[in-house]
Amino acid sequence: MKILVVAPNWIGDAVMSLSLLQALHRDDRLASAGGEPCEIHVLAPPVTAPVYRCSPVVKAVHVEPFKHGELQLTLRRKVGQALRAKGFKRAYILPNSLKSALVPWFADIAWRTGYSGELRSLILTPVLPKPSKYAKPPMLEWYGALGGYTAADLEYPRMQVEGDVGAKALRDFDLNGGFLAVAPGAEYGPAKRWPAEHVAATVSGWLAAHPARVAVLLGGPQDLEFAQSIEQKVDPEHRQRVRVLCGQTSLEQAFGLIASATALLTNDSGLMHVAAALDVKVHAVFGSSSPHHTPPLNTNASVYYLALSCSPCYQRTCPLGHLDCLNQLKPKLVLDQLVPPGQGV
Repeated sequence: MKILVVAPNWIGDAVMSLSLLQALHRDDRLASAGGEPCEIHVLAPPVTAPVYRCSPVVKAVHVEPFKHGELQLTLRRKVGQALRAKGFKRAYILPNSLKSALVPWFADIAWRTGYSGELRSLILTPVLPKPSKYAKPPMLEWYGALGGYTAADLEYPRMQVEGDVGAKALRDFDLNGGFLAVAPGAEYGPAKRWPAEHVAATVSGWLAAHPARVAVLLGGPQDLEFAQSIEQKVDPEHRQRVRVLCGQTSLEQAFGLIASATALLTNDSGLMHVAAALDVKVHAVFGSSSPHHTPPLNTNASVYYLALSCSPCYQRTCPLGHLDCLNQLKPKLVLDQLVPPGQGV
């Protein structure tokens, strides 16, 4: 059976959706008479396509040509008609918008499932009722339910970076493996971003314990100014061992570098989920969001969350103006786990 998955627009959501794809691939009900697993294709925006290229269960990734937020009905019809010849039997539409459901409809895929909303129930069959934001399950289960799977049916997301990809990324940036990767940004907003002085203190402590290693700050161009402020706050004796690569790497290079790191220090971000799926040790700081809803899906992950009475608020900026959920989460709490007593090289 050929299956089309319409992918979400956020890296973290894309990684968490891999559990659904892995379950579909294992599902004997979707296998051929000869026992071959279903053939999974993904229609993804450019930003999340690299995630699916790292999934061993995805047969092909089709990069969508649409502009973010625009309907582009004629173009969606053209893409749907081009996919019609592939002979897809089922489509799983992961985003919640009406426009995301149009391509499978134009492709004449008879079985098109997704959550209700934006009048798209008219073109979904079957349609799942969307829970309220207060009753929304963890994202793993949210996506899994589209395939009829419970939490017990779902495995953690898994990504694979080919060895030559990681090696090339190290060569491209003149690095050796075993560094501390740091993802200091948060696309959603500053209420998910640990303060620069806290990140710098933690990086300083790690570098002091590992005098032959470096710390590498990763992220997009929008994270560069914040990353540079962290660099300037690192203890002067260690500052020369901080590499700021925000905005310099492709996503594929960032994945390769993370796979080569000894650990990732991160906020609740897309790169947090990537590291977890690559089975890299994750140290994840949570502020305005909840580790119940979007945890790093890795048995080797450490989560730092104060669970204040005002948390989680899910706001981009602190509505109370104090950001205590992150300001009061002190570096020592993280550093004691990142560099346990007696550890260091």
